[in-house]
Amino acid sequence: MSYKFHVFETPVEVARAIAERIQTEVKIKNKLSLPFNIAISGGNTPRILFNLFVNEFLESIPWHLVRLFWVDERCVPPTHPESNFGMTFESLLKFVSIPDDNIFRMQGELDPQTEAIRYQQLLENELPLENGFPVFDMVLLGMGDDGHTASIFPSDLTLIHSDLAVSVGVHPLTGQKRITLTIPTLNRAKEVLFFITGSSKSEILKQIINDNSEAIQKKLPASYVHSSTGMTEFYVDKTAAQDLQTTK
Repeated sequence: MSYKFHVFETPVEVARAIAERIQTEVKIKNKLSLPFNIAISGGNTPRILFNLFVNEFLESIPWHLVRLFWVDERCVPPTHPESNFGMTFESLLKFVSIPDDNIFRMQGELDPQTEAIRYQQLLENELPLENGFPVFDMVLLGMGDDGHTASIFPSDLTLIHSDLAVSVGVHPLTGQKRITLTIPTLNRAKEVLFFITGSSKSEILKQIINDNSEAIQKKLPASYVHSSTGMTEFYVDKTAAQDLQTTK
């Protein structure tokens, strides 16, 4: 697996580095008069990034070029407290000038299978394709304590080798259904960035980066994510990185 990792003192510093990276990429697209297609994750960690965008990058990013997609979504209405779109709307979209036509949410209130089909068709219409899979400019991912990423859990590895770009995942504890991009879709992205913080992630992160064969043997979904066209990069804080071997 080809990767880079970047270690920072605090989660806020990690988020700022990612924000600066995205700012640079969007400005490059601006010079070329091209859109920037990014898929984002939900959860608490991205909220730090979104708050930084609003407080420090509101005027410095050409937001009209950003086309926003989602890595995954819980099967709840957009106003539900668990909605990834809802969190993004309240933390980011209410404040930045991304055109409504550039926001492509997963509709968690619909039947999961129906929505997975609809979203796959949407991606095929809106993005370049490689071997039938949509290609994002960037995918921003998190990782759970169990090694899951997007809504791909160790309990269901069919989404690792799926022929579909979008499918339905199931949380192993709650049974909640989720719409999610599959591993082949994530791997087609030109840039794959993991945003990982906290000591609870350190052992899993060590297995993925330093002992990838062990991670694959343990069937950790995040260990299967690697950009097929570029570099997979890990942006982490020092507590998440405490077990890493930095010689790689």
